Formats: sequence, C-alpha cells, structure tokens
Amino acid sequence: MNYFIKKRDLFKLLDKLKKSYEVIAPVKRDIHRYEPIKSADEIDLNFINTTYPLKKWFLPAKGELFNFSGSKISAKTSSKKRILFAVRPCDVNALLRMDKLFLDEYVDSYYKSRRQNTILIALNCSIPGDNCFCTSLGTHKLDKGFDLLLTETKAGYIVQLGSEKGRKLIDTKLFTKTTKIPEIKLKCNKKLTKSDVLKLKVSFYHSIWKDEAENCLSCGACTMTCPTCGCFRIVDSPCITINCGSRNREWTSCQLKNFTVVAGGHSFREDRAARLKNRIYHQLEYFKDKFGINMCVGCGRCITNCPTKIDMTQILKSL
Repeated sequence: MNYFIKKRDLFKLLDKLKKSYEVIAPVKRDIHRYEPIKSADEIDLNFINTTYPLKKWFLPAKGELFNFSGSKISAKTSSKKRILFAVRPCDVNALLRMDKLFLDEYVDSYYKSRRQNTILIALNCSIPGDNCFCTSLGTHKLDKGFDLLLTETKAGYIVQLGSEKGRKLIDTKLFTKTTKIPEIKLKCNKKLTKSDVLKLKVSFYHSIWKDEAENCLSCGACTMTCPTCGCFRIVDSPCITINCGSRNREWTSCQLKNFTVVAGGHSFREDRAARLKNRIYHQLEYFKDKFGINMCVGCGRCITNCPTKIDMTQILKSL
C-alpha cells in the first residue's frame, strides 16, 4: 500500500518536523546544495543533482575524532536527529556503498551514529542530467535504503514506505492511502554496457590511460564531488605544550600526487595516468570484486565537475 500527499501539505509537514529534527534539504544559493533549512519555503526542487553529494553529512570534510588533555581523552559522536529530504536514488545507492566500507567491513562509530540518527526521504528523478548514466548501473531505482520514497505527480507525491521510521512520519491526516504505483522511466544520454566495463580486465596497460592523463590536472574535483569516494587522512594537532591536542579526519583524494607517498618519499602512483586509472578501476572493478556491486552509481558528477571534462564512459567505449 502506497500513500499520497499534496505538495503544499508536504511542505507543511516539513515545517512541523523541524520542531523535532534538523531538516536538510536542497536549496539554491550559488548552486543547488543540501543545507539545513529554517523554513520549507527555502527548498528548491528544481534540480537534477546537487553539485556536492550527501557524503559530507556522514563523513565530514574535516572532523574531530577525539581531543585530549593530559590523560583525559574525549571522543564525541553525533546524536543529532535529522532528516535529509529530496535525496536522489543515486545518492541513496551511494550511501549503501559507503555503508559497506564504514559499517560492514569495519564499524566506524562516527559514521554509524550519523547514519542511525538520519531519516532519508528520497525523491525519484523524472529527468536525467546530461552526464547521468545511472540507468546503465541500475541505480536510478530504489528497493531499499530509504525511509520514505516520493514520486512527483501533477497533484502531489506518491509515497512509498521503506522503514518503521518512515511509517511514523506518515502517521498524520496529511497522507491518504492510494493504490497507484509510480512508474520510473528515465532515458540517459550516456550509457555503459557490461561489455564496456569488462574491457577493463584486459586494458590495464592500454595507451589510452596515458593519453587521457594529459588532460588530467590532478585537482581532485572528481573524487571530492563523487558520492562514494571516502578516502581520508588522519591529522594530529597537538598544543604547543604537547600535553593536549586533537586528532582529526580530513578528506583526501587518490588523484593527488602525495596520496600514496610513504616514509622515504616513495610514491606508488607517481604519474597522473596511474592515478586516473586507479580511480576508474576502483569505481568499476576493484570494489565490485570485493563487494559484488559497482562503487560508481552513475551520477555523472565526476564528468560535470572535471575542468577538462574527462569522461569515464567515453574512456571505456574507446578501449
């Protein structure tokens, strides 16, 4: 059984929920981005994908792990109750992949607390972006990972339940039961086939990696805006007296030259071709070999935000 809510009633609900939760939703500033809102009137749903993904709400770009003073250590995990509203299916699928790294393989208590205290209200796409290729990877649809899933209609939204948390949210007269089943029909301009991806297994030493690397600036824009890239470094910041300080986690990128530098100054991926190749292999082969699914969700942000428009779909088709 699905439910239905009128558009104006949905925004009324969000304003009501703000009394109990921090509501994070897409707003339009210089670009569309997810931000905590003061009123539902700030929300702008006229977007295909936000420039930056949701990962910063679970794995902050810079965050303190613990601080110490003398022999006393203090570590804080987040207990803030919050709702992430209008999350695209590819971004929900991206979080499910992040879960494999930070919950399944090893439990990261900081990530876990944020995940447990966050309600996800997803919003199905009706129009793909120019660089989206989610339909090739099956990440344009959802059957799990959400608490509520909305599909827009002319009159309002069809609402699908995904969890008990979601059920509690619809316990209001604003929702009515419906037998309608939403249809998701997306046609992406960019496509990847299984045969395209399989080419990677025999193309590790292909000349295309060196050719494409000539356009790579090693700026890290692709990984910083990727919803599944979770690479980080640990930085200790002691006080000048040494008896106090903090340990912090910060984002980093496999596309940066110093990412694989070890003691003695050796770098395992010194040249740009090796770094570019590693990113694409990790997204479409290494991760899948380990976890059974692609790391990439086809959101296209790496293409959109690359200054020189390096396109992994075109690379694979050219192999």
